[in-house]
Amino acid sequence: MYKNTFKIAVLVIVLCFGFLFARVYQPAGKTVRIYKNALKDYDNGNFSNSYYLFSRVGYLSALKPMAMYRQGLCAKALGDKKTELKIYQKLFKYYPSSKLSMEARYQAGQLLIDENPLLAQKYFNAVSKSDIDEDYRIASAYYQARIEAGRLRYSKSPFKNKKFEKVEQAFREYLEHAPDGRLAVNVVNTWKKFNPELSTSDALLVSKAYYLASMYNDADAVLNDSKETWALKASIAYSKKNVEKTKTLVEEGILKYADAVSDEDYKRAVRDYLKIFKDDDKYTYTSKLFSLAKGKNKDYIWNLKCETSPKAEKAACFNSLYANYPNGEYAQYALYQLFKLALANKNYAEVKKLAHDYLNRFSESENAAEVMFWLGKTELKYSRRADAMNCFQEVIKKYPDSYYAYRAFWILNSVGPAVIKASLEYKPVVYPYKMPSKGDFLHDLMSVDDYDLIAKFSKDEFIKSWVEYKKGNYSRSALIARDAMAKVDVKPVKNDLRWRLVYPQNYYIQVHGYARQFKNNDALIMSIIREESYFNSEAQSGVGAMGLMQLMPSTAHEIGQKNGLEFNTQYLLNPELNIKLGNMYFSTIRGMLENKDVHAVAAYNGGIGSVSKWKADLKYSDIDEFVEQIPYEETQTYVKKVFRSYWNYTRIYQEQ
Repeated sequence: MYKNTFKIAVLVIVLCFGFLFARVYQPAGKTVRIYKNALKDYDNGNFSNSYYLFSRVGYLSALKPMAMYRQGLCAKALGDKKTELKIYQKLFKYYPSSKLSMEARYQAGQLLIDENPLLAQKYFNAVSKSDIDEDYRIASAYYQARIEAGRLRYSKSPFKNKKFEKVEQAFREYLEHAPDGRLAVNVVNTWKKFNPELSTSDALLVSKAYYLASMYNDADAVLNDSKETWALKASIAYSKKNVEKTKTLVEEGILKYADAVSDEDYKRAVRDYLKIFKDDDKYTYTSKLFSLAKGKNKDYIWNLKCETSPKAEKAACFNSLYANYPNGEYAQYALYQLFKLALANKNYAEVKKLAHDYLNRFSESENAAEVMFWLGKTELKYSRRADAMNCFQEVIKKYPDSYYAYRAFWILNSVGPAVIKASLEYKPVVYPYKMPSKGDFLHDLMSVDDYDLIAKFSKDEFIKSWVEYKKGNYSRSALIARDAMAKVDVKPVKNDLRWRLVYPQNYYIQVHGYARQFKNNDALIMSIIREESYFNSEAQSGVGAMGLMQLMPSTAHEIGQKNGLEFNTQYLLNPELNIKLGNMYFSTIRGMLENKDVHAVAAYNGGIGSVSKWKADLKYSDIDEFVEQIPYEETQTYVKKVFRSYWNYTRIYQEQ
């Protein structure tokens, strides 16, 4: 009997140990399978089963903190706050060094604000002192202040005034950091309740938060009539369609109280004021504001006056602006406009002088590539070929991904047509950096394809772009990468993996096949798709253009009928059909324009009739002068964007 009991006890112990061992230790392959299946259920909205599967991830696995965080998200989706809180508390208790620890404390604090404010305050205090993202720290400081504000109402502490100031400072810092943030309206409502007698500067912060939330009556009610409030009150009045009040506030404010308001409020009020008037009247009313302006930001209104002035007066206006504010905010723009005007008037001596002045002062500006390129073209007119070639080489060296680098390359290599017939090598989008080492937080998340958490906890915009690409959000991916690369001062070499995110070869198989069929350049068609829709196959414009190549239904049907292709309009959202019809259309208009790709690209945006008229009316000696003289700003910009993309596709993907 004793032996049987002993055997049963041993068996039970072994089974318990086995169960615990299975919970603690888990083969890596099994962990990955469980996590991926749990993610699949989560994405499909099966949160109960997802919660269960995440709970099965072994405790010794590096993925356990991520799995627990995901359990919290499942519980939240199911409306189970008690379980959600329990999970977050276990996470930061057992995995305090995890990147998710402070995030879990923040989420737990939010769940406890009403039920256990003292414990919530403890959690928020830890978050606000951590190295987590600034948004979380500022928000945690606000929540601490909100809890403290509730306690101070009934406090008789002799230190109440000091605590009172600390609470208000937390409110103030949040609104200064994120006046349009997710919590901004909560902050201002709490602050007003805590202190109904706000100072003028604090009332401005509160009012701006209401204004940015489109709560215009609340925004107006907070402000008194003072020299510090006129600009914001003017914008509120404009938003409430009170035209006369807007005009009165702006004109009086600019005359008397310009120095009393922030630059941001001042400029927004002026912009709102000018929106009242028709385009033909803007110069008159900008001139009126200019005559009233005495204090700071006079150069802002001066710049607006030059922008709206008659063509014959622009040069004198920008020249005076630059002379009076040579180091001001608009000096660079004024000098650039003077350069452009001299170029348009073919005053080449002035072009050279202004170009040298501009490049000496503003070589890092967005227009520097254009100025340097045209300095080179001007040197050619003076037969100074060596100087011209130096300019073109500098453009390519300093601004390698620009439209003007493309044009400089063509001139340096004496290329005749706008595009070269060269095959592109397909290169897939991949992780844009060296792969994280095993044990790294990102490596663990990448092993299970948890792209949402990768994006959430990575500050790098190129990684965020890569995540969107992996999720199939091609348009968002390309836009994020484009903006991120624009912030990089020194552009990376052409084989840097980040370029593939900026200029991805989405739908390249279809593009290459149809481009070859209709004798188009595949890199150019890729570029048109990028600029038309940024690879959003379901894109539809306000005027009705559809799909990747933004085809108008009437145009698409006309082209289709000529080529024996009948289809339903909604099929234009099908990438394959859209690319085929787009190639047909581009080939057609190119043939109607002497097979000139630059003219065809311009016509793709501005229409064949317009391009034919420009070719006949404009006076130009080469394609560069033609592009710069295109009278539709939208079309001129479009041509430059498309050929900039074309240049980058060829330099990144051209077969060596």
